[in-house]
Amino acid sequence: MVEKEIDALGRVVIPKDFRRLMGIEPNSKVFISLENDTLVVSTRKTRCALCSGLLEFERDIRLCDKCIALVKSR
Repeated sequence: MVEKEIDALGRVVIPKDFRRLMGIEPNSKVFISLENDTLVVSTRKTRCALCSGLLEFERDIRLCDKCIALVKSR
């Protein structure tokens, strides 16, 4: 855990080591969500496109197992 200060415009810098681990390059897009009073910053490829749930592994289509099953059942 790293403590960071939020600037006057509401920005916080993501530490370089974290960005490197997550594959976040300059101008990358990230998801910011609130989950159980916790602010979560995640890369686009780790979230389901339908429910925003975490993906277990990388896929060509960004859908979790639950959403794939739901789509197949309809």
